[in-house]
Amino acid sequence: MRPLAAALARALRSLHLDTDVARADAVRAWTSVATQVIGADAARTKALRVDEGTLVVAVPTVQWATEIRLRERQLVDELASRAPRSGIIKIRSVPGARAAS
Repeated sequence: MRPLAAALARALRSLHLDTDVARADAVRAWTSVATQVIGADAARTKALRVDEGTLVVAVPTVQWATEIRLRERQLVDELASRAPRSGIIKIRSVPGARAAS
């Protein structure tokens, strides 16, 4: 299995898709990272996309935007550990709603 993983990684790099895959990994990891850093209610937020090193996150209230801003360094550090090639250096909150799970 390891040779297949290495071959896939080389193919992604040669097609310049490895960074896109890492960014998608960061978007997928957002809920887990946010709940770890902020708490279970962070599941009310949703990562939308990565724009040039910035993870764009939909938040239901201004208070959530403030909380993310206050803990941005912790969140970015944890995202970097889970998706190191994503290149995320900051987080931007935008208005949005997400139903509680």
